[in-house]
Amino acid sequence: MDNKKNTLEMKELLEKLNNLSEKRINFYEKWNDDKWFYEWSKTYFEQIPEELQESLQENKLNNSVYLEDELWDVMWCYLCLLNSLKAEWKITSVEKVFERSYKKFTGRLNEKTWENNWEWNDVKKKQKEERKKENDLIYKKK
Repeated sequence: MDNKKNTLEMKELLEKLNNLSEKRINFYEKWNDDKWFYEWSKTYFEQIPEELQESLQENKLNNSVYLEDELWDVMWCYLCLLNSLKAEWKITSVEKVFERSYKKFTGRLNEKTWENNWEWNDVKKKQKEERKKENDLIYKKK
């Protein structure tokens, strides 16, 4: 029961964080005079490695408060990146990114792939071929 409760709380929290990120992106989309500060997804593509570096610096014993704070910054930038890409029409939705991620790793993480690395690589290769077919179908490539 406790695990289900924690999962539900995590899901609700992620939805709230995503909604907050989406509001930020929509705010900048609406009031876009501030272009010098905000350059859509480019801002977050550049910011994520910086935040990861800060997290790396805080990754030490007896430092969880600062490490968690920096990891939050990584998550925030990632959510803002996704919502920026959505606003720029480069991805269909944030949810689709999460759905693809879940599908990708549930396909790769099973008993066979844990025991045999070659299975992991076979699944990975098959998924890559499926993505190419889907992309070619959407963008009419032959």
